[in-house]
Order: sequence, then structure tokens, then C-alpha cells
Amino acid sequence: MVPINKSLAVVCMLFCAGFTGCGSGNSLAKVEGIVTLDDKPLADIRVNFQPENRSDEGAMGSFGLTDASGKFVLQTSDSKTQGAAVGRHRVILADKLAEDAEDSDAGIRKGPKSRIPARYAREELHFEVKPGVKNQADQKLTSK
Repeated sequence: MVPINKSLAVVCMLFCAGFTGCGSGNSLAKVEGIVTLDDKPLADIRVNFQPENRSDEGAMGSFGLTDASGKFVLQTSDSKTQGAAVGRHRVILADKLAEDAEDSDAGIRKGPKSRIPARYAREELHFEVKPGVKNQADQKLTSK
């Protein structure tokens, strides 16, 4: 058996780990947060992050759905991995309860209107996902 130099083995492992993470430019970072309206948690809100850097074809969007406490954790749009691509994102919020009501066969709105104030559909929300940290992307909405 050939003896392996421990330093050489460590260098090779670090090189391989660095090499597999490079090239595509679409590294991921964990993103979670809480959506509130007037400091009260909003359940059943779809949270979508869309990368603003369109030149990186490997970067995909991420999404999450808030629970009863307004908390969400993002996962990639292919649903395989938790997190979001590192970089600046446009944040899109949608009320799942209002969306589900609009999905009737007759096309008639049967349910409640969106709990998200209309101005958040007009104003762009943004968030910068940073590498190597857990990103806290709280969305603090106000009705006024």
C-alpha cells in the first residue's frame, strides 16, 4: 500500500470541493423569513424570489409558503433544494387564499380579495441573498 501524504490529501479535497462549487455561478444560500401585515403574521402567502441577474442562466427562482405564524423557508423552483441563488432578487408576494378562489371553473371570483395591499403589487420589493449565511428575509407589510 502506498502511503498518502496528509497535506496532499487535504489540498486535493479542498480543491475538489472548491471546483464542484464553481463554474455555474448559481450558488445557493438558506433564506427564511416572516410575512406580517401591520405586525400580525400572514398565513398562506406565496413568497417568490426571482433573480434579477438574467445573464446567469443557471440561477433559478425560489419559493415558499407561509405557515400559521407567517414563517416561510425558500426552496428552489425545482423543489430539490432549500435556499435561493446568491444575489439580488425581486420579491413577489401572492395571497394563496385569493388565488385559490379565482381558480373556479366558471372563472367567477368566489372567495376573499387578497389580504396583501394593492400597492405591493405595484411597488417592487427586493432582497439581496448573501452567501454563507442564513438570510432573514422578513416582509413587513403595512395597510396604510
